[in-house]
Amino acid sequence: MMDDLDSLRRMRGSTPAITPAAEEGARARLLNALHRPVPAPRRRVRRLAWRTGTAVALTAALAAAITVGLPVLRATDMNPIASVRDLGERAARAAETEPAPEIRADQWLYVKQIEAPPRDEEMGVDTGRRITSERWTSLDGGRVAWYGDDGQIITHHTFLGLGEISLALPPVTPETLLARIDKAIPENVGWKVPETREQRLFQGIYQLMTEQSLSPPVRAALFRALPMIDGVSVRQDAADADGRRGVAFSYTGEWARYDLILNPDDYDFLGTYGVSVQDRTFGGVFDRAAPEKNLGTMHVKAGTPLTLTALVDRAVVDRPGQRP
Repeated sequence: MMDDLDSLRRMRGSTPAITPAAEEGARARLLNALHRPVPAPRRRVRRLAWRTGTAVALTAALAAAITVGLPVLRATDMNPIASVRDLGERAARAAETEPAPEIRADQWLYVKQIEAPPRDEEMGVDTGRRITSERWTSLDGGRVAWYGDDGQIITHHTFLGLGEISLALPPVTPETLLARIDKAIPENVGWKVPETREQRLFQGIYQLMTEQSLSPPVRAALFRALPMIDGVSVRQDAADADGRRGVAFSYTGEWARYDLILNPDDYDFLGTYGVSVQDRTFGGVFDRAAPEKNLGTMHVKAGTPLTLTALVDRAVVDRPGQRP
């Protein structure tokens, strides 16, 4: 026993101390895993087990890194994502391991997120500020609700009109879901500028992933559908509004790029980021929250952040305005 302890002391004595960069990286990964809030179990949309397991594993990895002076490795560090098809398959397999939530067609999905707020009188968001927002989307995908400035619930139709109820109708395959999205989404969305079919498909999945409670088979099919859209690529190091680092499905359209950011360890949804990639002028701009409101002409410069969000909480509830 004493010989073993002496050997351990000699090993630790000859091991280089952890560098500040490695220590900071290890600490950031640990805090990232522990920071993510866990909704009430009774109303959970996602499983809880991975968060406990990830936190315990990262704690052990952090202790090991401090002992031996090595950086903490995540799953994607040890087995890097080779392509967007690889990312789609990994995310789909992770989704397939999750239990299906029990839902009713008349229920709503509550979503709470941190986001960069819109800039005053300009297009884009202010990345130097953060606000917390809440919204409710009906599980049939047809209605979205939020609290207005007067404290009253405002309900509006969604532009896509799809949800778990219609997407889960068999057969649930990447091809059938792409066809349903293609049929449902308008040819001109957003700021009424021409868009490609590929961009409309990506935008449809982007909205479904961020605003809907999707069963494991539907999410798995959507993850496998994303690589089938021409122009979708992998962004290896993307950050959400809470500073969490992830891997993203990314699509660059005619004038903007949008990232759908996932946790690099279990491929759970983290948040979104959008940025303009070229100067653009838009005429006849309408407010999506109030389609009757004409915002006039707007100009956007290349490099302007358009959206930046981070998921805080989501849960299925019985009515808009209800919190878990």
